[in-house]
Amino acid sequence: MALEIGRRIGDYEVLALLGSGGMGCVYRVRNIISDRVEAMKVLLPDYAAEPELAARFMAEIRILAGLEHPNIAQLRTAFQFENQIVMVMEFVEGATLDNLARQGPIPPDQILEYSSQVLGALSYAHSRGVTHRDIKPANIMITAHGLAKLMDFGIAKSTTDLQLTRPGTTMGSVYYMSPEQVRGGTVDARSDIYSFGITLYEMLAGRKPFQADTSFTVLNAHLNEAPVPPIQINPSLPPALNDIVLRAIAKAPADRFQSADDFRSALRGLQQTSIPAQMPKAGIAPVAAAPARPHPPESHRGVWIGVGAAMALLALIAAAIALPHAFVTHAGQHTQPAAATDSPMSPNSPTQPVSGVASPAPAAAGTAGQPSPVPAAPPASAAEQNPQPRAQPQPARHSAAGATPVTPPAQPAADTTAPAPPPGPTQEEIRQSRNRFADLDARADAAKTGVQSIRRQQQAQGFDLRGDILAAMNRLDHDMSAANQAMNQNDLASASQYMDSADKELATLESFLGR
Repeated sequence: MALEIGRRIGDYEVLALLGSGGMGCVYRVRNIISDRVEAMKVLLPDYAAEPELAARFMAEIRILAGLEHPNIAQLRTAFQFENQIVMVMEFVEGATLDNLARQGPIPPDQILEYSSQVLGALSYAHSRGVTHRDIKPANIMITAHGLAKLMDFGIAKSTTDLQLTRPGTTMGSVYYMSPEQVRGGTVDARSDIYSFGITLYEMLAGRKPFQADTSFTVLNAHLNEAPVPPIQINPSLPPALNDIVLRAIAKAPADRFQSADDFRSALRGLQQTSIPAQMPKAGIAPVAAAPARPHPPESHRGVWIGVGAAMALLALIAAAIALPHAFVTHAGQHTQPAAATDSPMSPNSPTQPVSGVASPAPAAAGTAGQPSPVPAAPPASAAEQNPQPRAQPQPARHSAAGATPVTPPAQPAADTTAPAPPPGPTQEEIRQSRNRFADLDARADAAKTGVQSIRRQQQAQGFDLRGDILAAMNRLDHDMSAANQAMNQNDLASASQYMDSADKELATLESFLGR
């Protein structure tokens, strides 16, 4: 029988009925002392009146009271009221995974992200000896910030309860029961893995693997029928994801993933390969795939460019000093007593001697009866060895000993001894880097959401997070921003260093969250 709105139960005022089922009713209530809104679950009297079952719930409540995980709806307190067991839980605002699926298909990348969070919660609970036993879409709440919350710990049916079809038992749980639950056998963490595998199947295929009009037919299918592979219902699924789902819902527990961490790792490996390539994360442009090739050695491109530029500059200065000096020396050795230097001429001006030196006759360019030999070509400078754009033609030079034009010496063949700059990153390397960034970004979003949730809870009680956790969040934001900027500049080496640093900060936050 539902409680009346406005009724007081202990220190709690009933505000609204949230739902009801075969195990009891759930209400939205307000603590009249703290004014905090909570969720209250009241077990039906016929359950609380059974001493063995009541004792089992009380023992499990004590375990649940120690579970603190951002993806688990937290148990606040529990007490007995008028021969009923009352549990006060964290009130989570959002929509169940079941309701979201009814509104339309959920994008595969979101399904995998929610799955990763739920499996993280199951891993945490299993490590503390708690098995949920009632995993289904209706018990997974998704908040407005994309945080998955696993609900209804401790309310699942007892494993010794074989009256699966009695009045009041909802059909929802029957669709997700593991074969060992159906037989009434031993239930462990692998039973939760089976139930979540059925949930994942439904989210990806758009239908349950076993559907029938009676609970007996559904339960028999769990025991004896092979499910249709989800890829046959939804051909767009990656084959690897299809295999993961089928492994999770294997009939024998030994054939399934042996832990929630194994299940989660398989999905994460798929997120890093298939899913990001098909559905790029918003804000990161997809990169066309290119043939894979080995990574080039560590780049020193900036150093070589700087050295080459310095050598070229020094060579130009040396050439500017040495070339005129070579012409002056040669003219001084083969002319009459009046030594002269050559003077560069403007293309549009007449020949002019050096100021203060008389211009001799054209025939007196050398010793009597001997023509002036052509100067030897100077050695090639570093500037000539380094490939540069072709220089503009220079005007002919004139010797001071006469107006005869002197042709500049021929340039030797260019020497390509300077190392060529290494090639930039390939398209495949850029794609791999962006895929890694997308994975880190998704993990960072989930971790920060979880930490912020815990922070709000602590601030409501007058506390705040530890300083090292806040510092890790700030460093994570900086490293992710710097990595994204480096990738936009195709500086993959720097981006990798920043992502390595971000990964370490993420490990700190995920350890704090119990993931």
